[in-house]
Amino acid sequence: MDNLIIYGSPNKDHSFTMELLKKVEPDFLDNSVFFDCFNTSPKPCDGCGFCKKADNCKYTDLNGFFDAFKAASRVIFAFPVYNGSFPAPMKALIDRFQQFYNARFFKNKRPPIEGMRDVTLVITAGSKNDPLPLIAAQLKPLFTVCGCRLKKAVMLLGTDGEPTFKTVDF
Repeated sequence: MDNLIIYGSPNKDHSFTMELLKKVEPDFLDNSVFFDCFNTSPKPCDGCGFCKKADNCKYTDLNGFFDAFKAASRVIFAFPVYNGSFPAPMKALIDRFQQFYNARFFKNKRPPIEGMRDVTLVITAGSKNDPLPLIAAQLKPLFTVCGCRLKKAVMLLGTDGEPTFKTVDF
């Protein structure tokens, strides 16, 4: 089983996100490919249309990441909530999945990626407001074309005050 962690916090040490990840998936950290969105800073999708004709993106900075994603059977997205959504480097990464959307809808490749991936969301937020409905709605198009099924969300909400822990199984 190949595992992939997509990490979207600017802090690896002493962050609520890393502490929650270590708590809920202690063995997963040692047995996974770890992709750090802030350390890598993916180029954003610029809507050029290259991937409507080619089987990849014109930018090559994420080729290794996409190889790991295709090989993964389990994926964790771990991130803090910024303005009700993902931090910018993680959003840039998510937008680069456009190549699989185009493979599916412009080149009629079904499925655009072979296999199924179980997904866990590890989310931290300063507010106690539940960000899951908006985040799940944003991820649904990606999950639909990339063979992902959301299995669980683990959240630490209210980190600006007294945090509360919440788990949602799907």
